[in-house]
This record gives sequence, C-alpha cells and structure tokens, in this order.
Amino acid sequence: MTALKKNIWLIFIMLVLSGLALLTTLSVSRWNGMMNHYSLSQSGLVKQWFGSFSSILEQQETIISLIGKDIITRQKGDDQNIQNELNAMMDINPDVFAGYALIAADGRVLELTSNLKSDNLPNLLQLPQTKDSFEYTMTTDKMVLGRTYFAPRLVLPARKAIYASDGSLLGVITGALKLKTDSGFFGNNYVLGDFNRITILRTRDRYVQYATNGKVIKGFHEHPIEDSEYNDLMNALNVNSIDSINNTTPLVNSISFKRNTNDGRGEVRGVARYNPRYEFWMISEIEESFLEKEYLIIFFGYLIIMLVFLVGMYLLFRYIDKIDNSSRTKLEFQANHDSLTKLPNRNYLLSSFQIWKSEHAEFSLLFIDLDNFKGVNDNFGHSMGDSILIKLAQKFQQTIDESHLLIRHGGDEFVLLTPNSSADLVLNKTPELIQQACEKIEVDNIIFSPGCSIGIAHFPIHGTALDELLKAADIAMYQAKKERNSIKVFQPSIENEYLYKIRIEQLLKGAEKRGEIYMNYQPQVDANGKLYGVESLVRWHHPELGIIPPDIFIPIAEQTGQIREIGEFIIDKSLGEISEIMIQTGKTFRLSLNISVRQFAEPEFAQHLIKKIRSSGISSLFISIEITENLLIEDLEQVKETLQELQYEGISISLDDFGTGYSSLSILRHLPLDEIKIDKSFVDHIIEDETALKMVKNIIAIGRNYGTTVLAEGVETQGQLECLTTCGCDRFQGYYFSRPLSALALSEYIEK
Repeated sequence: MTALKKNIWLIFIMLVLSGLALLTTLSVSRWNGMMNHYSLSQSGLVKQWFGSFSSILEQQETIISLIGKDIITRQKGDDQNIQNELNAMMDINPDVFAGYALIAADGRVLELTSNLKSDNLPNLLQLPQTKDSFEYTMTTDKMVLGRTYFAPRLVLPARKAIYASDGSLLGVITGALKLKTDSGFFGNNYVLGDFNRITILRTRDRYVQYATNGKVIKGFHEHPIEDSEYNDLMNALNVNSIDSINNTTPLVNSISFKRNTNDGRGEVRGVARYNPRYEFWMISEIEESFLEKEYLIIFFGYLIIMLVFLVGMYLLFRYIDKIDNSSRTKLEFQANHDSLTKLPNRNYLLSSFQIWKSEHAEFSLLFIDLDNFKGVNDNFGHSMGDSILIKLAQKFQQTIDESHLLIRHGGDEFVLLTPNSSADLVLNKTPELIQQACEKIEVDNIIFSPGCSIGIAHFPIHGTALDELLKAADIAMYQAKKERNSIKVFQPSIENEYLYKIRIEQLLKGAEKRGEIYMNYQPQVDANGKLYGVESLVRWHHPELGIIPPDIFIPIAEQTGQIREIGEFIIDKSLGEISEIMIQTGKTFRLSLNISVRQFAEPEFAQHLIKKIRSSGISSLFISIEITENLLIEDLEQVKETLQELQYEGISISLDDFGTGYSSLSILRHLPLDEIKIDKSFVDHIIEDETALKMVKNIIAIGRNYGTTVLAEGVETQGQLECLTTCGCDRFQGYYFSRPLSALALSEYIEK
C-alpha cells in the first residue's frame, strides 16, 4: 500500500493490466460465445434442412412404392391413363417436384407427366449424368438420388425401382425435385447469410446435389469434388469412409468440424448430418473469415471502449500526478527551505553537505548571527522583525554569487558556505560584505542596522564533518559576539574557552544539591555609616576548579535553564540564613535578592516569592529585589505588572547596574522603582575622571527626580565615599565597608 501511495503510476499500470486482462477475458468469452452461437445456429439450420429434405424423400419413396407398381402394371396393359396417374402423383406436392417419368429397365422413357412432354426423349443408360444412378437404382430396393442436371431446367432426380412379387424388375419411376423455385422445399429453406453455405453431398459418387448461400452456387453440379478435398472433409468429420456407416438410421446428432477449403473460402467451420438410406450429407459451413471479421468488429468495439476509458484514466491520473508532484515539490521545498525567507534551511544543509564536500577540496563556513535583533522584535514587533529578515536575506543573496550556499539556520542565524579557501576569503572580503548587508535595512520607511557577528571555520582545517565545522564556527561567532559586529576565525584557544564553558555547564548541574553553592552577604550602609541592609551574593566552590565567579556561571545557568533551581536555592537559602541572623542578633535590616531575567519571566513569580517570604518570618518591608536593565527589554507591561504586585506587598524594587544597559528614561518613569544602584564601573573612576563624575551626578539627579534613593556599588576608598557623599548619594556598598561575608561572619559583623 505504501508503494501505491508513493507512485500513482503503479496504480495506473495495474489498471491497464487489469483492463487488458478484462479485455482478454471478454474477448475470449465473446469469441467462445459467438462460436457457440453460430454452432447452435448451424446445428438448428442443418437439423431443419435435414429433417425437411429427409421427410420429403421418405414421403416420395412411400408414394412411389404405393402407386408405382400399379402404374407399371397398367402401362404394360396399354392403359391410356398412365400419364394422368403420373400427373396425380405430381399434384400431391407440386411445389417440390417438377414432374415424374416411367422408365423401362433398358433406360427408355415410357411415360412422362404432361408438363415434361418432349419429342426427343433420352435413354437414361446413355446419358452420363443419369447412367450411374439409374444402374444403381436397379440394384437396390430403396429410392436413389441421381445427379443434379439440366433437363432443361435444374432438377434433382429421385428414382426407385419397382419389383414384381417374384422379385423381377418391372421398371423405374423417377421424380424430379425442383431446385430453382421461390416456393417449395428449396425456396422456403433459408441460410444464415452469404457467409453460410448449405451443401447436399451424395457420398456414393461425391457429387454435390445442391449448394446455396442464399443463392444457388453456380456450377455446383458439374463435377464431383476432388479426392483430396473429400478426404479432408471426411477427416474433418472424423469419418474414414461413408462405407463405414452401415446403420440405416439417420444420425441423431450433428457433427461439428473445421476444415480448409480449396474454393476460395479458406477456413470454414461446419456442422453436418448424414442420411445413410439416401446416402447424402447435409452440410452447413460458415467462413472463418466472416467469423473473424465479426469478432474483430466486436473486439475493436471493446478495444475502443477500453482505450477511451484508459485515456480518460490516464488524463485523470496525469492530473492527479501533476497535483501530487506539485504538492510533493511544495512539501520538499517546505522541508528544505525556510518558510519566511525562502532560503535553504538546516535540513537542506544536512542533505547537501556531502555533495558540497565532494565538489570542493576546501571551503569555508561562516556562522552569521545578528547582534541587536531581539531588541527590534521587542520594540517594533515580530512582524517587523520578519520583514527585516526577508530584506536581509535578499541583501545577502545579492552580495554572494551562485557558487555560495546561503542557509537560514534558525531565528536570526545564517550559515554561508563559500568555496573560497582561508586565504581567498580574506582577499574577496566576503565577511565584510555580509556585515555591510546588515547595515541600513529599510522597512516601512524605517532604517535598521542590527549588525552581525560572524564566526568562520575552514574545511578541512577545522573539521571534515558538518557538526565539527558548525561547532567551530559557532565558537568563533560566540567570541565575536563579545565585541559585537565583529568577525572571528576559529582558533584552538577560542575552543578552550568554549570547552571550559561546556564543562562549567556540566559541573553546574546539581551543584546546589551537593553543597557546592553557598551564599555571602555584603553590608549596605547609609550616609551616617549605619548598617542599612545586605545584598545576597551567590558563590560556587567546586572541589576541582575552586572558586568560580558568579559572572561566569550565572549567564551559563540562564542560557541552559539551570537558573530556576539555582534561583530557588538562592531565595530559600538567603531567607533562611537572614531570618536566623535577625533572630540571633535582634536586629532588623533589608535583604536584597538578585533576580535573573529567566526567574522573573516565570508565570506567577510574584505570588511564589511572596509565599516564600511569608514562610520565612521576615517582613516584606525588609525585602528588596534587584533587577537589571536587561529585564526591561522583555515585555514591559508584564514587568510593570509584576513589580507593582511585589511593591503592593511592601517589597522594595532596586534597579541594579544603572547606566550600563539600554533602558530609556521614558521607560523608567513608568516603573515602580524604590532604589537605583550606581554601577561600580562609574565609581572606580569618579575621582580622576570628570566624565565618570558627571555620570554619577546625573544618576543621582535622576533618582531625585523619580523619588528614589541612590546606592553606590564598589566603594573602596575614603575619597570615593566623600565624593559620593558630596554628590548626594544616599547609601553605599563596597570593600571600604566590608567584603562579602558568610552568614556566620555577618552575624559577628552585626554584633560588633
């Protein structure tokens, strides 16, 4: 069944074969039926002719036997009414017999019916056409059929010898059967058509006594049939000789046969019956050529019907095949091409890579990733992003030539295979052209320049398998991504960094359950130097790798989805330890929790966090969550709604690393913020760098304008503290006050 679905023409071939089988079956059945029909028709026709002719002969023999002796006796007594008696015999069946004659044993004609009067009467023993049968008549007591002859009309004589009581021959009475009349036996009996011949064959001397195909066959009586033809006929009838038929009773059943004639009719099919008393065969023959022509007419009728049907089926199947091929082509195109840009996709790359390898001794694979595409989608919508990708794909295709293969790998990633070697790639500047294509993309009268980072791997230097090249190019692209809008060729050193990242990802799984991850807390003080709160900072100590900084494993955890388990651990651990410290010291202070973008995007995050805070026993008024500007790039309305829900519970909202991201002031004014944190990168250079100082002053001014407090991170010197205090900063955090502390050290810090 699967094969039939795959190839509809197989169904058509089966249909053609079935049609041919049906045509053959119908044709054979029709031929057999036609043969049976004509065989039955011939049998019926022969039976009719045979029965009628035999009945006439028997009737005639009876009449002659009853009246003949009396007529001859009266003739010998010179009775003048003999002719009247003969006329009376003819009147019994005038449509069949042309007349009667009384013949002497020496062949002389003694008397005739009145219609046969002639002045020149022949002697039957002297005429070649009558001599043999006349002599034979005088040797038998049955009626004998003579040869057909003209006298002067075409007649078939039937003679019977009349004997005295003592067995002596008295004479012969002859009756002449009419062969050419519209009435009577020969006029009333019919044939199947001009293709059908009825023959009465006298077996004693092999003369045909009558032959017709609707019209009397010309010259049928003139010569006996040849020995070879007669033998062929007898063989066809499966009869060696007529002499072998000794039974005087006519055959009950007809004999069917087939033979080849020598009279121009060719092959014939026949049915015959034999009358042993009167020694004749009644034969019906149909020309084989007629049967073949009639069959061919029927066959060609079937053939035309079948051809019309098959042509109709062919047109239908061709239409279905055309639609199927079109659908298959569309499906193959959809399977191997990106639906948005119409570029070949990853599936096409997988299927064609071996061909590409066989055709190129060396080539390069470029992994292209857009730099700022996510921001475009978030700020302008995905439909605008799709339009940019379509335009970008068109620009890429205009940039490269036919020898290149451009693939949309997924999202905002593209792969380009170029036959250029590593040296050629530098000379033709293909990567630079790709980067130029990522600039000034116009959609709906808006110009976008997302830029792109490109990683390059060379075949066979950096790998021979597709996965190896993609991995190498991806590693190089990852390195280029750090600098944005740059190009990097794969180097083993880059791979080491990549492999380190992979190892970190593997080792990070379950680290919190193994006790490798723990919490530290860095104090936060107010302008008076009093403890205001602590920031919860996660740490990871691996038995082999040692201390792994958060800025290394947290991004990996966010990318791999492990941040959910680690985030849950941070919240639970921090709430639990700070709750104990507050109980031990009797002091209350604020706990700041860092929340990742992935955590914040989880459904019902706010309700989940509130539930944990309530369970810890710490008042929500002493809890603050720190978010980064990257979070604001996500769905702003959802972020705003979640922050408002947390703030309604009494939880403070702090914006971490302010000034290093891409948020705008128009976005900030819509958010429920309680605190803004100045990034350490500004604080580090606040004394010697006027620009850094201006940035700090501006951030503090923004905080004032929005009614939020301002906390400076990374305060390490007295000078930085004094400068920040002069600028109006509210709170401080850094090594100048304390390094991050364990829960035990924090408890001691508070006590002191």
